[in-house]
Amino acid sequence: MTEKIFGSNVDWLSQHSVFPEYFRQQFYETGTVFPEFAANIGGGQNIYNFAYYGLYNPLFLPAYFLPFVKMSDYIMLVSILCLVADVVLFCKWTRNHGVSKGNSILTSILFLLAGPMIFHSYTHIMFVNYMPFLILSLMGTDRYFQKKKSGLLTGSVFLMIMTSFYFSIGGILVLFIYGVFQYLDIQEKQRKKVTAKSFFLSGILFCIPILTAVMISGFLLIPTAMALLKGEHRATPSVSLAELFLPDSDYMQILYSPYGIGLTTLALTVLITGFTYKKWKEKYLHIACFLVILLPAFQYVLNGGLYIRGKVLIPMLPLLCYLIAMYLEKQRNKEIPFWQGILPFMVTIIMITRRESFLLIDAGVMLFCGLLFYKNHKEKILILVPIGFLLLYGIAMGKESNQMVEKEAYLQLTDKDYSCIVDEILGKEEGFYRMEQAGTRKTDTANLNRIWSVEQYSSSIYSSTYNEAYQNFRKDTFQVEQPYRNIFMQARAQNPIFQKLMGVKYILSEEDVPGYQEIEENVYENPEVYPIAYATNQYLSEQDYSTLEFPYNQTAFLDFAIVKDGSSCAGWKEKLQSKIQEINLGLEQKEIKSKRSRSKKLSIPKANKGDILLIQFDVENHNTSQDIFVDVEGIRNKLTKKEHIYYNENETFTYAVMLEEGQTKIQINFGKGTYEIKNLKSYIWRKDKEDSKNQTLCQSDFILEKQATKGNKIAGTIETKEAGTLITSIPFDENFIVSIDGKKTETEKVNAAFLGVKVEKGIHNIEIIYHSPGLKTGEIISVIGLLFWFLGRKLKVREYAGVICCFRAVFLSVHFLEFWLEIS
Repeated sequence: MTEKIFGSNVDWLSQHSVFPEYFRQQFYETGTVFPEFAANIGGGQNIYNFAYYGLYNPLFLPAYFLPFVKMSDYIMLVSILCLVADVVLFCKWTRNHGVSKGNSILTSILFLLAGPMIFHSYTHIMFVNYMPFLILSLMGTDRYFQKKKSGLLTGSVFLMIMTSFYFSIGGILVLFIYGVFQYLDIQEKQRKKVTAKSFFLSGILFCIPILTAVMISGFLLIPTAMALLKGEHRATPSVSLAELFLPDSDYMQILYSPYGIGLTTLALTVLITGFTYKKWKEKYLHIACFLVILLPAFQYVLNGGLYIRGKVLIPMLPLLCYLIAMYLEKQRNKEIPFWQGILPFMVTIIMITRRESFLLIDAGVMLFCGLLFYKNHKEKILILVPIGFLLLYGIAMGKESNQMVEKEAYLQLTDKDYSCIVDEILGKEEGFYRMEQAGTRKTDTANLNRIWSVEQYSSSIYSSTYNEAYQNFRKDTFQVEQPYRNIFMQARAQNPIFQKLMGVKYILSEEDVPGYQEIEENVYENPEVYPIAYATNQYLSEQDYSTLEFPYNQTAFLDFAIVKDGSSCAGWKEKLQSKIQEINLGLEQKEIKSKRSRSKKLSIPKANKGDILLIQFDVENHNTSQDIFVDVEGIRNKLTKKEHIYYNENETFTYAVMLEEGQTKIQINFGKGTYEIKNLKSYIWRKDKEDSKNQTLCQSDFILEKQATKGNKIAGTIETKEAGTLITSIPFDENFIVSIDGKKTETEKVNAAFLGVKVEKGIHNIEIIYHSPGLKTGEIISVIGLLFWFLGRKLKVREYAGVICCFRAVFLSVHFLEFWLEIS
C-alpha cells in the first residue's frame, strides 16, 4: 500500500500549505507584522486577496519561529493537534453541563468522526481549524452568563476570526443562538421573568464582547473586506425566493457529506424530538438549529450571497453534538416517554423517503435501536450505532475520493533542493524577471502558488479572490489556455507570447521547454523575454487595440505597448499583418463523439526557429454533464461540465505553440465526449531574423535594486534615451504609488491590465510602493477595540457599555466617511 501524508491533493498542496509558507517568507524578508503586497504571486497582488488562507492564523504564527521546519509539515502536525483539542474541549464543555462521563466521551467521538472534521483537517483546513476556538467561545458564553466575565468569550472569538474569518460568521451565529438559550436558562434558574426590555438589554450587553473581538480583528477584516469588494468574483446565479425559503431536502449533503454537518440521521431525530420538550428554552434551541440547517436562506447569507452550499453549516456541528449529548442524558434519566421518543424516528424516515438508500437504511436501523433502547434502557446503543455508520462512511468516502497525497510525491514537491537552485540562479540575475516551474499537470497544479524565494516571481495564481484587471486580461483579452476545470486556477501559461510579455525568463523543468535553452541541469532560460519593467515609445492605442481579433490581439504585444492616451505608431497594422500567415488545418468544423481520447496528426507549413503556431476555435458541448478537453502539442484547454460549482466558462479554446526548426506536423488529442468544434482559425506568426527584445519593443531595462526591493516596495533605476512609458507586467491597481526621482507620478493602465507611468529622457530612480486599502483604518479600529477590551476589564458591564456607545458614536462618524471614500 502506498504511503500517504495527512494532506490532500489540489487545494491543500497548492493553497493551504503554500500560502502560509509565503507569508512566513514575507515576514523573514521584511520583519513587518502587517504585509501589504504579494509581489511574487499572480504577477503581484494585494496580499489581502490571500488572507483567507491564514494570513494571521494564530495556529500558523508559531511556525515563524521554526524556520528549519517545513510549513507543510508543521500544518499537518497542527491539524492533528487541533482534532485532539476539539475532542478534549468538547468533552469538557459537555461535562460542565452535567453530561455523564460515558455519554460525554461517546458524543465527543461522534463529534470527531462527523463528516467534516477529519476529512477537512487534511483537505480544506480552514473549514475546521477554527473549531477549538469556537468551542472555547461557547464555554466563554457559559462563563459570561454565569459569572459576568467576558474575557474568554472576547479572546476566543478574536482567535476564531483570525483562524478563519469566513467561517467565523457562522460561528458567531452559533454563539448568538446559544447565547439566547443561556439567557433563558439563567432567567429560569434565578426565577426571573423574561421581558422584552430585559431580553433586549441583555442581548446588547452580550453582543459587546463579541463586537469588541470583531473590532480588535479590524487589522485583518477591513483590508480583507476592501480586497473582496475590489477583487475579481464570479457572477453569482440568481436565486428565487422559493429556493431560499423552501426547506433543503438534500439530507445526504447535510447529514453525511463532509461539505455539510455530517452527523447521521440521529441529528435530525434529536432536533425533531426537541420540539416535544416541556421547557421553552430547550424547544427554542432545537427549533433555531432546525431552521438554520434546513432553510437555504441561511446558507445563502452565510456564503455572502455567492451560492447555496452547506459548508457554512459546519460551525453548527458542536451545538448539534451538544443537543445529542443532552438527548442521551434525557434518555438515560428516562425523561422522554416511549411515543415521544419513537415518533421522531418515524418522522425522520418519512422526511427522507425517496432520498438516498443509505439514509433510509440509517434511519431504519436507528428506529430499531430506539425500540431496543425502550426495551433495555441502555442509551449508549443510540450513539454507538451512528458512530459505526460514520466510521463506515468515512472509510468508504476516503477510499473513493483518494484525496491524500502520496508521501513520495510530497517529498519531491517540497524538496529544498529547488530552493537552492532558485537562489543560485536568481543570485546571478541582475535584471527583473520571473521564474516558474513546469512539470506534469499534477505537479503544475501543486505549484500554482509555490514560491521558493522572495526573489522568485511568478505569473500563476490559484485563489478565490484576485486582481480583476489581471483575471480579465488572462481570460478575456489575451485568452490564455485554460487546462483546469476550476475557473479560479490560473495556470503557468505555455503560450510563448504570454511568457515573453510576463518576463518568464527561467523555467525549472525535468523536460525540454519549447523556446527555452537549458543552462543548468533542469534550468531553462529564454533571454529574449521582456523584463518585468522596461521603457518604450513603441505604442498602439487602446482604441486601435480594441479593434484587433485573434491572433493579432496576442501578437500585438510582441511589437507594441498598449497605452490609453497616445497615437499608434505609423504602419502598425501593416507590421502586424506582415508577420501572420493564415494556414488551413482541415478542421474548420468537426464533430467528436467518442468514449475515449483520440489523437490526430495534422500538416503545417515548414516552420523556422522561433515561429509560433496560433489556433483558436469554439467548442459546443452536447453532453453538458461531462468535461471535455482538446490538447494541441501537449497544451490543454478544458471546458467544465455545466453544473460544476466552479464552471470555467472556457467555450473558446486558444493555443499558441512554439515551433521547432523544420517542423511540419502537429499532434492534436481530442478528449472523450460529445462535442463540436466550430469557427476554427489557424495561423503561423513568422519571426523576423532581427527580432529580439532589445531591438524592437524593449528600449531600456529597469534595473532592480534588490536590497531596497522587499515587501510592498519595488525600487530600481532606468536610463532612457527618449521620453516614453515605463511598462510593467505587474497587474494594475489604483493603490500603487510610483515616485520618479522622489516625485510622485500619475499611474496609468498599460497593455490592457498592467501598471505603467510616463518617464522622461535620462537616468531615473524609481520606487513603486503598494498600500493595501483599509489597512490603516483597520489598525485604528483594532487599537480602539483593544482599548474597549481593557476598559471592559476595569468597569462594570453597564458602565462599560456606556463608554463603548460614546466612543463608537464619535469613532464611526469620523471613520465611516474615510471607509466610504476608500471603497468608492
